[in-house]
Amino acid sequence: MATQTPTFDAADKTTPGYYGPSQTALLLLDFHSMFVHKIGGQRAPAALDVAAKMRTWAKSQGIRVIHGLIDVNATPFPTCKGANRLLEVVAAMRSNGPEEPAELLEGGGDDVTFTRRPGYVSALKSPGLEDFLQKNGIRSLIITGISTSGCVMRTAVSATDAEYVVTVISDGCADPTEGMHEAMTGNVLSQMGYVTTASEFQEGFAKARSGN
Repeated sequence: MATQTPTFDAADKTTPGYYGPSQTALLLLDFHSMFVHKIGGQRAPAALDVAAKMRTWAKSQGIRVIHGLIDVNATPFPTCKGANRLLEVVAAMRSNGPEEPAELLEGGGDDVTFTRRPGYVSALKSPGLEDFLQKNGIRSLIITGISTSGCVMRTAVSATDAEYVVTVISDGCADPTEGMHEAMTGNVLSQMGYVTTASEFQEGFAKARSGN
């Protein structure tokens, strides 16, 4: 359970509570339909549901929504370990579900999508994403995605190194490996940023904005 007071301190620039909607973005990472329904693990459908509700909430708050996906039409970079395996996965994605589920697309709006080459795990390797964040004054990132030990963790690491405040929504992420999600959220991601549930983040963010 997250402790809301230090996490959402409106006077502390190291916390997400310091940043208003215009400086905050929600990242929806690798919610490809095939990942959600076939290889993302038992928690994946529930994580999708939470991410979709977070998207609705973020849009109601004026928070930017960013989709981060794998470019299924690209090939892995030359030095990528396991490139042949990745090519097989990407081929399967093209056949079985490269798109995002409809739940993450309802209502359209001003969502933006950035894709990255297979083999790159961090969403910040997506061409144009960091420029977009900087040009729009984004300093606080809320992360959801599949998998917790993959794109979520690697994006969180690279984002904190790039001096963003990072919050991972624990119930908006899933991992196919048994126990890995809990290990990542409990022991790794909480050391570099913040880990909260969706409801905790929404409540804490509202309190920080109201000054209570």
